[in-house]
Amino acid sequence: MKKTFNYLVVLILFPLFFISCNNEEIYEHSISFPNNSWQRIEEGKDITFEKINIKSVKDDYDINVSFVHKPTINVDKISFILRIISPSGISKETIHTIELKDRDKVKFVGSNLGEIIEIKEAVKQYITLPEVGEYKIIISNYSESYEIKDLEKITLEVVKSNLDYEILK
Repeated sequence: MKKTFNYLVVLILFPLFFISCNNEEIYEHSISFPNNSWQRIEEGKDITFEKINIKSVKDDYDINVSFVHKPTINVDKISFILRIISPSGISKETIHTIELKDRDKVKFVGSNLGEIIEIKEAVKQYITLPEVGEYKIIISNYSESYEIKDLEKITLEVVKSNLDYEILK
């Protein structure tokens, strides 16, 4: 009986340990592309994620972007402009490129889910956001190709950074 009780305690506490180690998710939202295509120049080049609620300016955050695409995608990398707009309207932008294939440009990197492939990249790490309130993040297509075909969706995730130590600011 005591042995069974010990196993039961371990089965309950072990998953709780891993749950407590995860980054705290602040925001996650996915947007699907109409016709599996992301335009670079015309309407539709900007993907807007709104109502990202930041409650503390003392915390550090990671911003992750993931793309879900078919193996027939017409590019080997996706370049985009990431624009972070604060509640007061201050805008900061950076340019990012996510490689979809390995160094030899043969195999796709990321999780192969059969008919689709998902790649997730941390595009910003350990950033501080200067204001409390609702932020907006706009991701704009900045790729060389006129349009990215066979791209199904984009996901934006904002999580609290997992720091093991205190950083003096």
